[in-house]
Amino acid sequence: MPYIDPFALTFWRFSMGFVFFLFYPGMKKRFAEIAGFSKSDWFFLFLLGFLNAFLAMSLLQFAVKESTPATAAAIFCSNPLFVMIISSIAGYEKISARKIVGLLIGVAAIFVIMWEKGFKLNYGAIYAVSAAVIFAGFTVLSKKTVSKIKPFSVNLVSFFFGIVSLSIFMALTGKSLALNPVFFKDYAKLIAFVYLGFIVTGLGYVTFLATIKKYSPVSSSLIFMLKPAVASLFAVVFLGEKLSAYFIAGFI
Repeated sequence: MPYIDPFALTFWRFSMGFVFFLFYPGMKKRFAEIAGFSKSDWFFLFLLGFLNAFLAMSLLQFAVKESTPATAAAIFCSNPLFVMIISSIAGYEKISARKIVGLLIGVAAIFVIMWEKGFKLNYGAIYAVSAAVIFAGFTVLSKKTVSKIKPFSVNLVSFFFGIVSLSIFMALTGKSLALNPVFFKDYAKLIAFVYLGFIVTGLGYVTFLATIKKYSPVSSSLIFMLKPAVASLFAVVFLGEKLSAYFIAGFI
């Protein structure tokens, strides 16, 4: 984050995700499907791209920049709560006391795990909450869209609209898309940058929308509650960190 503007990072990672889709096998079938979209299909795909690539992910980068990764992760990974609220209003899911209690316990566990990682409430937390709410709306709307359009095509077109929205915004505000030379000198930063684009934004979104298509919005979003726990385990495996009492309690 110290080396790139949040909007620029979002632009480049979704651009790389878009390129990932273009070189994915079976593109001719995808283009045939896209050619048959109705006006309402195009509108919903534009809305998905605007909400996800432009708003939610840019706000999430601001949350990371203005607070700590732990704060952004803990709050953003609580988005299943917002998904449940929006999904129930939209008529996709019924709220029950059991679901509410279960989700609240899950959210509490996330905060327990992330507390020792540097969690703190500040302006960055407001960005994170905003990102979580908007991404929850994206998740619910995606359910309606992927029920009639294949997840791959949804990603391809919505990413395009997200990239266009970001381009227009950055041109109007005078923000630069230029990459800091440090990305080409420090291989660790370059690998992280490419990983964000091709793996997280490319492969990650294909599997996430495929999950939304198969299950309900709330069930699909529950995967976010596992992220802090999995990230902590990765830190143990790759960075040599030790499991703390906070992690063990939250994981259980």
